[in-house]
Amino acid sequence: MSDVPRQHPPSRSVIDDEGLKWRSCAGAAVFNSKNEILIGERMGKPGSWQTPQGGVDDGGETTTEAAIRELYEEVGLEDGKHVRLEKMDGEISPITCQYKTEGTGSWLEKEGFAGQELSWTIFRCSDSNLERDPSLVCNLSGLNGEKPEFTAVKWEKLDWVVDNVWEKKARPYQVLREACVPIMKRWEERCADLDLSGRWSRDSDRGVGVAEGLVARGLTKDTALAKATEPYIQHWKRHVTECEWVVTTYDADGIKPRRELHYPIGDFVETYEGTATLFGDGGVIHRSCFYLAEKDADDEVSHVTISETPRGREESSRYLKNGELFLRRSFLGPGKTDQVVSTEVFIRS
Repeated sequence: MSDVPRQHPPSRSVIDDEGLKWRSCAGAAVFNSKNEILIGERMGKPGSWQTPQGGVDDGGETTTEAAIRELYEEVGLEDGKHVRLEKMDGEISPITCQYKTEGTGSWLEKEGFAGQELSWTIFRCSDSNLERDPSLVCNLSGLNGEKPEFTAVKWEKLDWVVDNVWEKKARPYQVLREACVPIMKRWEERCADLDLSGRWSRDSDRGVGVAEGLVARGLTKDTALAKATEPYIQHWKRHVTECEWVVTTYDADGIKPRRELHYPIGDFVETYEGTATLFGDGGVIHRSCFYLAEKDADDEVSHVTISETPRGREESSRYLKNGELFLRRSFLGPGKTDQVVSTEVFIRS
């Protein structure tokens, strides 16, 4: 995306069978792993919250393209980096609703519009920082030469948004809520269906950046290389709570269990003793587990664990591709600005 101010063509409009003119508008509905929607508090209107939205440029811009643009201009989020388009029945099909703005004295009314025809495009969060705290990721300064639209952002339940949005805009959010019932259900099914169960053995020959990642955690090059190539075996078992896992890690012999850990959804604390390759000397690790949209996965979903450790912050993303388990680790050491990323491939054994 460019931050160079763009020329603003007029918004596209449509005229219905009754001769009423409607401004074509695109709304960006971004959902997190909990099926909460991203909303912003409108500039100059405290307590008024809505999603990013704006007019569809005349001259060929599609509603999906407009939603992607508005999402970037108003909150700084990029499709393919922070979010991914959510498909419905394999297609990207905007949800459309008209709502009138008569009696508001708005510029729309003054220019002869009956209101707006708003088309929703659905996105799914794919960024762990955005998932945990959108205020740390969103840029509310106004991009592409646009003025700022929001003063704050947050995740909120769609029911709350429907009940609290400006009454003139309530109808589009009601339509969105109804249309998103199967989308939300499908997301929950995708998370529940992600089958990480079984015994997994690392294929050390296919790892990328593993030794470099260990060096970034403080290991010597020789030790890191040895650890990156030695056997690494885990057994994943479904917990009684849906979407949660119990993971057993084995010593290099693949026989003696080294530790067993429950990975719940949400935040938790792990206490360990001794020295861990990834975490350092014994202590406390603050962790969080959730699911994210993942472009490389077979069903476009991954299981993510965030670990705040004595050696730094690690994001571990696990997903399935062609029957294999891929583990992508992103590590950020104390005082560092660049992450060290590695990828490991595991085979069911």
